[in-house]
Amino acid sequence: MVKKKSPSQSKQPPPEPPQPRRTISAGRKVILSVVVVASFFVVVEALLRVAGYRVPVGVERMEFTFPIDDYNTNSPQPFLARDETLFWRPRPGALGHNSMGFYGPDFSADKQDGVFRIVCLGDSCTHFGPITYPDMLRAYLDKVAPGKFEVINAGVIGYTSFQGKRLLETEAIQWDPDLVTVYFGWNDHWLARGFQDKDQQSGESTVADGLGNARLFQLIQSFVQRHPAAASGMRVEPEDYRANLSAISATCQANGIRCWYLTAPHAFDIGVPPYLVESGEAKNLEDLLEIHRSYNQIVRDVADARGDTLIDLEKEIDPMNKLELFIDDHIHLSQQGRLLVAKRMADELRASGVLQVDADQ
Repeated sequence: MVKKKSPSQSKQPPPEPPQPRRTISAGRKVILSVVVVASFFVVVEALLRVAGYRVPVGVERMEFTFPIDDYNTNSPQPFLARDETLFWRPRPGALGHNSMGFYGPDFSADKQDGVFRIVCLGDSCTHFGPITYPDMLRAYLDKVAPGKFEVINAGVIGYTSFQGKRLLETEAIQWDPDLVTVYFGWNDHWLARGFQDKDQQSGESTVADGLGNARLFQLIQSFVQRHPAAASGMRVEPEDYRANLSAISATCQANGIRCWYLTAPHAFDIGVPPYLVESGEAKNLEDLLEIHRSYNQIVRDVADARGDTLIDLEKEIDPMNKLELFIDDHIHLSQQGRLLVAKRMADELRASGVLQVDADQ
């Protein structure tokens, strides 16, 4: 006999409706993602800082075959400071540099009335002596024409024509010179490291400037921004050298300033120092003499094309006793060689009628 189910047994409770799933709003998802990513960056940044990771930024990240830091380390006191416009410049007051940061006696940017002001642009051949040819020229002019001339040594060690052009355009032009002398070439044809002078950049965009000290940004940037190989391998290519020299002349002529070019003499026909290859400034020794001569020819061409005065030191010194006129590197002039340059400049001042004294004085 089959038992009948009671009504309470036969009637089952209805199944519970499914609970709706909890969903995260799109806004909260975005916030959560940002928090996760930010946390990751914070952790990585902290780890990089703890590990001591740091990449030079701003002016510090520019690289040259010219050893700025080595010169500072090996000098009695650091005398070179990195500069956004000029790449580096001497520190005012350091190692015989005046308050303007140039080698020699102090001077005011404002020229005195009745004074013929001479500004000597150049590299280490102009910058250092210990008694430089601008020093010698100044001493001579002070003796034969006291109070009539002022000679400013605006040469800086390691400078190329590109830096000289910038120095003239941004600073030296404000000194109201009557004559600018131009003596470059050596550093122009040394090998570039990473960028040529015209492509060097010390600053970044506004965003990059703000992120510049973040170690993670530096790490990413080091992978993204690889140094391109320089086209000719030189800090200043031959045609850029021509353009820089022409620009210096154009600036001078536009402001009524005389412009004199000096070819850079050498003793490479006696011998080329091996350290130039070891230091990374040259690829090989065999080609250096012809390369240097080709850059001097550009100086001659520009002086002729622009109608400016040329003091062809290379041609004049070639037949002389170079062992007496150069120091051991066969690049920089000895005291006797620097005296020769000062005399040639004085001769040219007389020939042009600027200096009205007899040669025997």
